[in-house]
Amino acid sequence: MKLDGCDLEGIDAVSTAPFQHNAPEEEWLNAAKDGAIPPGLYDLYQRANFLSFGAGPRFLSDEENLLFSYFGLVLRSVQESLVDGRDQIELFAAAHELVYDPIKQLRGERWEKGADKKERRHFRDLLIALHTALDALSDVIAIFFPGYIQGLEVGRAQFSKIEAWLNLPFLSSGLIVTPSEFYLKKLHDSVEPLVNAPRPEADWLPMMRLFRNKAAHLGQPLFRQVGLHRKGDGKLFAFIPRQWPYLWEKLIKPAGQQLSKPVPFPELFRETLIHQDIVTYCIGLSSKVQTVIAAASIVLNETYDRFKDLPGNQAALLQLKSNFKKYDFENWVDAQ
Repeated sequence: MKLDGCDLEGIDAVSTAPFQHNAPEEEWLNAAKDGAIPPGLYDLYQRANFLSFGAGPRFLSDEENLLFSYFGLVLRSVQESLVDGRDQIELFAAAHELVYDPIKQLRGERWEKGADKKERRHFRDLLIALHTALDALSDVIAIFFPGYIQGLEVGRAQFSKIEAWLNLPFLSSGLIVTPSEFYLKKLHDSVEPLVNAPRPEADWLPMMRLFRNKAAHLGQPLFRQVGLHRKGDGKLFAFIPRQWPYLWEKLIKPAGQQLSKPVPFPELFRETLIHQDIVTYCIGLSSKVQTVIAAASIVLNETYDRFKDLPGNQAALLQLKSNFKKYDFENWVDAQ
């Protein structure tokens, strides 16, 4: 079906979900109740009058209803991505339990053919969901502080710009601190220790981003796993590399040849693998992203209260409009 095959001229009503709300939506209530989203994110949703159409504060108002509508889109994106991440962890863990290994076969434990492929797909989707939550959060921050963080623009959704900003000490513009700078410093102070965590959590965010990018661009089979038995009961746990690329083929030599610098397995694995099994890593990664969003949400709630009665946020609106995109594609030539 093509668009011109529809009765465009006879439209006299449009059916859609209600734009106006005077109570929280069920998906938000459930997400808050289940702990899928931090309380601060739900508080921001409530402060924003449940993202009801026309209920935006003066600060986010404009004649075309663009800025508050976009604010609602990205805030919902944070919420839905965190819920998706929670769901993906459960699906990943369930599939992981069914992945074949020789010990399961010896013990007569259940396993399923193809569970390894399902597991890798859920791991990929988990990475995408968690990174999407952070990218959407960056757009929320951009709306409140347009032009204050280098490279961060409304409509671009790039948490990498927040990360780069957090890697530098916070600098105010002068002796007099503006309200924006005051809350920006609070945001910096709250989130920076979480993003730039010391060892053993160092580099958790750039590593997650690399995993997400490789999964999205090259596919999930790239996630190689190493199975190791637990001391005592021999249960098998899977570990993934913390480097890219991870090519164990370089350690394989034809018969009669030896490695120039052989490395004992304990040293090799401690140097190249994440030191937690993949399920524990995924649970910890989700918790870390939740903690970052929780810390940012507390500051954003305070900022919302302080800014809500200010004049319209023209800087954010201009950035949003500058990032509007439209393409010439209409339909495939050979498709009906």
